[in-house]
Formats: sequence, structure tokens, C-alpha cells
Amino acid sequence: MNDDRKKQLRMEYDQRKPDMGVVCWRSGERMWIAISKDAKADYNRSLFQLRLGSWPNRELQAAFAQAPDSFRWSLLKRLDYEEREEDHSSDLELLYLLCREEYPQAQPMRAGQGNH
Repeated sequence: MNDDRKKQLRMEYDQRKPDMGVVCWRSGERMWIAISKDAKADYNRSLFQLRLGSWPNRELQAAFAQAPDSFRWSLLKRLDYEEREEDHSSDLELLYLLCREEYPQAQPMRAGQGNH
């Protein structure tokens, strides 16, 4: 790949507008949720870690190890936003809290994070 093509791809990547919101792993009635600033990247990272057996949330990891084919990933709630460069942390936190109210059975996806 030549340097111009690399620069073009890098520029396109830097200008993309990733899906942000609350993401979810589900298995039957069980669900785990988290805030995500890049849902596609978080899906890839979490699936890799779960398959490797290194996900920090031991409950989620154990459930995945028992029945990996029962797990489904989703972008539970998408944050609509205009500017990528703005800080969306407070909007994402509010969206997360709304999801916790709507899905009281949902557990935090990441260990040690009581609210995301």
C-alpha cells in the first residue's frame, strides 16, 4: 500500500462518526450493559476478550464460557450527535441511567464499574 493511500485511509478513519450509546451483551434473560463511544470497536474488543477468557467481569466471562452461542450483542440505545469532537460523556451517562431504569435486571458489563 502506498503512502498516499495510507494517508487517505487514515483521514477517512479520523473523520468517521462512530456509533455511540449503550451497548449490551445478552444471553437469555441475562444482560450486561455499558457506555460505548465506539460500538463497533467495543464489540470487536469485548468478543476477542471473551473468547480469550480474559474479560474483567467474571460473571459475564463465566456465562459466556458456558454458552457462547447464546450471547447476542446489540447497540441497545444509540446517542444521536452532530459533532464528533464534542465531549458526549454527560449525554452518554444520562442514556446509561435511562437504560438502567428501563432494564433493571441489566448488570454493568465491566467489573468494578457500578454505573458503566
